Amino acid sequence: MRRLSGAEFAVLPDGAAGQAVADALGGAAVLEYVSGRPCLVTTSPHEVTHAQAGRARLAVIGVCPVTAGRLAELAARLRCLEDADAVAAALPGSFHLVAVLDGRVRVQGTASGLRRVYYARVGGAVVASGRASLFGGPLDHQALAVRLLAKTPPVLAGPLWEGVTMVPPGDAAHLDRYGVRLRTWWRTPEPDLPLAEGAPALTAALEAAVDARVGQDAVVAGDLSGGLDSTPVSFLAASAAGRRSAKLVTFGLGVDDPAHDDERWAALAREHLPGEHLLIRHDELPGWFAGVARPVAGLDEPMRWLRVLDRELATSGRLAERGAAVRLTGHGGDEVALLPVCYLHDLARRRPSALWPHLRDRRSRARWPLASCARELADRRPYAAWLAGQSGLLGAPPPAASQPDFGWEPPLRLPSWTTPEVADAVRRRLATVRAVAGSPLRAQHQALSNTRAAAAVLDGMQTLTARAGAAVHAPFLDDHVIAACLAVRLDERAAPGVYKPLTRAAMRPVMPPECLLRTTKAAFPADFYQGLRRHRDQLLALLDGSLLVERGLADAGALHRACVGTPADAGPSMLALDVFVAAENWLRALPADGGSRATA
Repeated sequence: MRRLSGAEFAVLPDGAAGQAVADALGGAAVLEYVSGRPCLVTTSPHEVTHAQAGRARLAVIGVCPVTAGRLAELAARLRCLEDADAVAAALPGSFHLVAVLDGRVRVQGTASGLRRVYYARVGGAVVASGRASLFGGPLDHQALAVRLLAKTPPVLAGPLWEGVTMVPPGDAAHLDRYGVRLRTWWRTPEPDLPLAEGAPALTAALEAAVDARVGQDAVVAGDLSGGLDSTPVSFLAASAAGRRSAKLVTFGLGVDDPAHDDERWAALAREHLPGEHLLIRHDELPGWFAGVARPVAGLDEPMRWLRVLDRELATSGRLAERGAAVRLTGHGGDEVALLPVCYLHDLARRRPSALWPHLRDRRSRARWPLASCARELADRRPYAAWLAGQSGLLGAPPPAASQPDFGWEPPLRLPSWTTPEVADAVRRRLATVRAVAGSPLRAQHQALSNTRAAAAVLDGMQTLTARAGAAVHAPFLDDHVIAACLAVRLDERAAPGVYKPLTRAAMRPVMPPECLLRTTKAAFPADFYQGLRRHRDQLLALLDGSLLVERGLADAGALHRACVGTPADAGPSMLALDVFVAAENWLRALPADGGSRATA
C-alpha cells in the first residue's frame, strides 16, 4: 500500500493497527473516534465537509452543497450506523459518505458506481478507500482477462489487484477492529410511476444535481452538443448561474461530417442561452486516438474512451482558461433515459396489453422476424442462468442488427485478437461469480448495469480532466436522478414514435419547445476513421512490445491485423480497439511493482 496522494482518502478502524496504517499513509485526520485515534485521513481536507454531534460524526467527500451546520443536524439523529441511510437519501450530489458512532464506522460511495469503495487488509487492519490503486499488490490476471470483454458487466468487473475487494454500489461497508460487514442501503426502484408524476420528479432531481455544481459567483462550463442530454443540462446550468450570480460558458465542437446534425440543434439552443459560447473547429483539438500510446497513470482500471482523452483534456484546459473548474456534460443521459430493447420482455409479463404497439414499432424499424421475437419473449432464464449461458458464446460474432436480443445484458463477446487463455479465464469467472440481478426486470437491470459501466469511465475521466483544469461532471449519474428515471413505468419511458419521452416531459418547464423537437442521435464514424488515418502510429506504438501479448492475453498476429486494418463497420471494430488501447495503456502505466508499497 502506498502513501496517500492527490484527493485520495482512507477510512481506518479504531485501534492500534488502524493508527499504524494512518501514520504510514500520511495526510490529515479529518474525523477521529471517541478514543482520539484517526478514522478518516486524506490529503485534501478542503474537499471534505464534516461535523460532529455528541458521539456521532459525519463526513461528505465530493460534490454536495451541504453545510457543516446541516451535517451536524443530521449527525445528531444517528442512533445507529444504519440511520445513515437517511443521510444519503437527504443529500443531493455525488459523494462518499462516512458515518462514525463511538468506535464503529461506515463508508459508502454512490449507487451509480461513480464513487466506489474498496477495502483490503493492511497489517492487522481492514482499510477502506475510494481508490483500489491505493492498495496495489500483485495483479489479478483473471480480473484483467474479464476486462477484455467488449462490454464487461459490472457484476464481473472486480478490482484488478489481488486481495482488494470492491463494495458493490448501493452497499455500505461497516468497519471495526474485527473486520468488515456489508449492508445494502439502495435498491432499484419499482417502475410504477406514471409519466405525469415521474417527469416532475426527474426535473427536480436533475435541477438539484446541476445546482450542486454551480457555485456563487463562479464560472461553470457546459458541453453543448445539441442532444437531448447536454442541452437540458446547459439550460439548467443557465438557471442556476442566474440564481448564483455565476457565469455559464458553453462549449461546442464542430464535426467534419455533413450527415451530422448536432451543430444545427446546438445553434438553436445557443439562441436561448445566456453566457459565453465557445465554438471550436474539429481540427483545432486533438483527434480520436491522439496520444493513446502515452501511459496514463493513476487509474484504477483500463478506461474505455481513452481514444478521446487528449481531446477531452484540451477542452477542459480551454474552459479552465475562462475560469471554469466544473464542466457539465450530458453523459449518462442515454443510460438512464433510454430503455434497452429488453423492456419488451418485461412488458410481456408486467403489462401485456401495452406490448403489441411497442413491439410493432420496434419491428417496423429494425425489421425483426416475428418468430425471432417470439423466441426471445419466451426465454424465461433468470440472470444467473442467462449469464452462465454466455460462457459458450464468447468467441461468437455479435448478434446481427436484424435479429432481436432481449437478454439481461449486451451479449458477452471477446475481441478476435484475444487468446484461448482469456476465454478460459472468463469462463472460470462466470462459473464462480455470484450473479444477482439488480432488479427482477431485465430492462431495469440492464439500465442500471449500463449506468454503472458508464460511471466507471466517467470516474477516470473526471479525475484526469480535473488535473487539466475543468473537471467533467455528469449530473445524470447522480443517484437521485437515476432513481427518478428508473421509477417511471416502462411503457411510458419508451413510447412508439417518440424519442426520450421522459426527458422531453421533464424538460418542458425548462427548455423552449423548439429545442425539444429533436428525434435523432448523432454517430461519429467520421471521427473514428479520421482518427485511424491520422494516428495509426499511436496504435502501432502500443502494439510494439505489447504487454498484452507478453502476458498471453493477445495474439500478436490478430492484434496486428486489428491495428492496421480499416474496417467497413466502425461499431464492433471501435469496441475492439477501445479494449486494446485501454488495457495496453493501463498495463504500461503501472509501477514496476504493480503499485504495491508496504506501509504497515
